[in-house]
Amino acid sequence: MKFEQVCQSLNAYFGQHPVFKVLLPLGMPIMMVCVILQEVGRFISLGSAMSTITFFGFFLGLLLVISLCNFKMAAIGLGIYALGYLYAVLRSLILYHSVNYSSIIYLLVFGFFAYEAYRKSLLINK
Repeated sequence: MKFEQVCQSLNAYFGQHPVFKVLLPLGMPIMMVCVILQEVGRFISLGSAMSTITFFGFFLGLLLVISLCNFKMAAIGLGIYALGYLYAVLRSLILYHSVNYSSIIYLLVFGFFAYEAYRKSLLINK
């Protein structure tokens, strides 16, 4: 099964539920606001509740964006998310002279997903 068919099935599933039907066109703004708030949270403490809300909000927005087969926006959101982990890796190297392996793993995983989403957007737009 192609990934586009999975996205279309997910879109059909979200279209059946009244809450997700309302949130479906708001997926991109939800994802972008949440990822930007997460990055702001790296510099200014927003609190654990806001951190949790933005974490789950980002992934909800990402699912909504992917269900619309908008892979370019998914790549942008995942890329910003990966850049946050790049900042964490560089910060631990520069300030503490230590390697933060969990941030490296997150950077590799989300960077790979961002790259694959970007590749997918190029294949679809051909």
